Amino acid sequence: MKNVASLLVCLLPLCACDKKEEAAPQATPEFATPADARAYFDDLDAQQMRAMVSRDSAFFARHYAPSYYNCTPYGELNNKAAEIQTLLHGPWVTVEHIAPQFDIFAYSGNMASLTGTKRIKIRTPAGESFIYVRRLAVFQKIDGQWQAISGQGTLVQTRFVGQ
Repeated sequence: MKNVASLLVCLLPLCACDKKEEAAPQATPEFATPADARAYFDDLDAQQMRAMVSRDSAFFARHYAPSYYNCTPYGELNNKAAEIQTLLHGPWVTVEHIAPQFDIFAYSGNMASLTGTKRIKIRTPAGESFIYVRRLAVFQKIDGQWQAISGQGTLVQTRFVGQ
């Protein structure tokens, strides 16, 4: 009982304080709903696919952070400059998003990631063919702008794996 009385004596000054401090203002969320966030990053992904085909270096320079790194489907590690060169000089004819049912999207505060599958038509010495790539992009809001900070592409088989 003596311990309880001692605890109350210690806590009493805290309860007697009339001054109430306001909580720090909370930042306004970037997106109204998770669906809005998903739509924004899906659109950014679509812009990147168009930029690959049109060889739009300005898009990549603007949307890739200075510290950007990408692991290519062939196991190479590219920094921002090397990745832009790869994307500008690739044999891309078309790039399309497929199998959205297998996409993975995550968003929290100033970070987001998007994983999806791409079907890429390429020109080769033997003619045109397709490659399929499972693509991960990680984004961070830097100085008020969403930028890709890393990526990874993995070649996938062309066989169907499930519903």
